[in-house]
Amino acid sequence: MAAMLEPRLIPRTRHAVTGPTIERDRARWRGFLRLARLRFLLYNLLPVGLAVAVSVHQGHPLDLTWYAVAQLFAWTVHVMTHYCNEYFDLDADRANVYFTPWTGGSRALVDGLVAPVVSLGAGFVLLSASMLMMAAMPSWQARLLATAAVVLAWFYTAPPLKLNYRGAGEMTVAAILNGLWPAVAAMLQAGTVPMLLVAVLAPTALLQVARMMVMNLGDRRSDATVGKRTLPVIIGYQPAVNLIVGAQPVAYAMLTAFAVLGWVPWLVWAAMAATAPLSAWLVRQLRGGAMRDLEPRRMTPVVFWASNHVSLIVAAAMLGVILDAARQSANPGALAVLGAVLTAYGVLFAHRLWLAHRAPTRVDRDPPRAASAAPGSSGSG
Repeated sequence: MAAMLEPRLIPRTRHAVTGPTIERDRARWRGFLRLARLRFLLYNLLPVGLAVAVSVHQGHPLDLTWYAVAQLFAWTVHVMTHYCNEYFDLDADRANVYFTPWTGGSRALVDGLVAPVVSLGAGFVLLSASMLMMAAMPSWQARLLATAAVVLAWFYTAPPLKLNYRGAGEMTVAAILNGLWPAVAAMLQAGTVPMLLVAVLAPTALLQVARMMVMNLGDRRSDATVGKRTLPVIIGYQPAVNLIVGAQPVAYAMLTAFAVLGWVPWLVWAAMAATAPLSAWLVRQLRGGAMRDLEPRRMTPVVFWASNHVSLIVAAAMLGVILDAARQSANPGALAVLGAVLTAYGVLFAHRLWLAHRAPTRVDRDPPRAASAAPGSSGSG
């Protein structure tokens, strides 16, 4: 009887139906998780933790509930930004053939693992979740700061503002990561944003702008072809390098001036100043033309350390604040919690370094896929 039926009417075996379907579903889920770029969320532990540490340093009690809300809010907004960016940056990512583990997006949409509309839909779901968390915040000041963070994050690449297409992307990232997120956390903990937090964050925000310019240097050619006008595209390669190089001493001079004025404790200054050798290394690499020819092998260490330089100086600030708070006999339990968070970051960062050390082996073995398979880092995507 089966021989008399048309081939399309003959039932397939269960193995034939489920096998490929399961594999496709697994591939879609892997692509969906790749879009989230969860490894980038490690950085969020630092600005939120720093804000809470400053609040404890200023004599405010540690509120674990609002600490958790602030951290979850930062993570939600960050992942929302990734899904939103992947959708609205798709043309730029498709044009980018010089991508590194740090630049050019996750490649999940470019590789066809996930439909673009899925990325946009996930972004809207996370936008709704972040709005619910904002509504639950206890003061209008916290809600206002949180709203500003969400608006800037969404319109980083989304129309009509498309901030990263109009020369404002670098400053937007700094405003969120090194401004609004810790400000929200401080407001939830202390009901105010302490001057110490502002003074510590200001030089790190400048370095964050420089770091984003480094990232965009690697994308400048593809960005220009699709009309994405980041700062390196607008002002050109060499002026962008000059600005990045010039920002390094200015940031540390600003930090030193704040310490002299008494706004930043010298213990915090010492911890943050210890990261200056990374600035010096970055300057040497940029002056040596590491980003000039858009060679992924030369660019990857530069964008890696430019990104982690910002992470490490914020981590150093948090360490300095914790130590200075301990010197002033702050609550030991609160300092233990903050110390555990900082230690967790250190362990995860050490693991990242190990992965980065292994990456060259994979590059040699599988050049076409090396850039998308290598480990990533913190950032806004």
